[in-house]
Amino acid sequence: MKKVIYKKEEHNEVVDTDHLLVVSHLKKYFPIATNFFGKPIKFLHAVENVSFTLDKGKTLGIVGESGCGKTTLGRSILRLYDIQGGHIYFNGQDITNLSPNEMLKYRTKIQYVFQDPYSSLPPRLPIGEIIAQPVRIHHIVPKNEVKDYVLKVMKDCGLQAHFYDRYPHEFSGGQRQRIGIARSLAVKPELVVLDEPVSALDVSIQAQIINLLKKLQQKEGFTYLFITHDISVVKYVSDEIGVMYLGSMVEKGSKDSIFAEPLHPYTVALFSAVPVADPKVKMNRIILQGDIPSPSNPPKGCKFHTRCNKCMEICSQVEPAWKEVRPGHFVACHLYDNEKK
Repeated sequence: MKKVIYKKEEHNEVVDTDHLLVVSHLKKYFPIATNFFGKPIKFLHAVENVSFTLDKGKTLGIVGESGCGKTTLGRSILRLYDIQGGHIYFNGQDITNLSPNEMLKYRTKIQYVFQDPYSSLPPRLPIGEIIAQPVRIHHIVPKNEVKDYVLKVMKDCGLQAHFYDRYPHEFSGGQRQRIGIARSLAVKPELVVLDEPVSALDVSIQAQIINLLKKLQQKEGFTYLFITHDISVVKYVSDEIGVMYLGSMVEKGSKDSIFAEPLHPYTVALFSAVPVADPKVKMNRIILQGDIPSPSNPPKGCKFHTRCNKCMEICSQVEPAWKEVRPGHFVACHLYDNEKK
């Protein structure tokens, strides 16, 4: 991959795009109140100043409580939402401000697997046609080879050939999720955003889908952005983990580093809730006090300070900087202001 360096004037920094995906200071706000003239005057801060990189063939797991902005982050990367700030680089190209027509050439390279497979599948089309449509539109293979190609994709995703003419309502939840995965992978994407792909499935089916995704990644070299609230799942599928809270990323590092030594108090509390399959192990569960603040009116300073058991005076006044405390391990917390990697 060609290495390209971009100079970003607004942050006075150099962004190294020697990665498949670079997200830099991404912001996404939703208007929730307008004035008499219809101009937005109040916003919900769904994603606030999020930065990370993702290398080809790797999996980055995004984890956090419901409502923390995980899904909005994924959809903003695909440009399904317009963003209010920051930059998105894909394969060295800045796709932040591309028009819908200019984004068309990237639609096959970046795909999305939705959380609810039933509502994301057109009910009036058989699954063969659901998978074949994007293949024909984007000219993935010659017209006379489309059906054979679709059958091969179905087989790779664990779908039998006689399912080709059946409709979505005839399948179970796990099978419908396989259909959604097959539709996304049929156009040979480089990056796949997986939005809670197994959260609505039984545990046994979850394992099948996760193993399928890992198998396809090893075979085809796909890159995954895996969004979930399940710590156990993210530990199994991810190479790196990013932890989000109230629209901001509070910690990011390799899977081994974060599970061996979580740094942010929120990450520690989150991981303490993971059950251990051993009745002899005593759980040291950390119960967070208070309610999650509103993203439309986030607290001053560190957003987590209202629930943090290690809160200091500075936490309520100054927003913590995003810093590399260990090699490749980043955190936004005043507890590590004086530490060097």
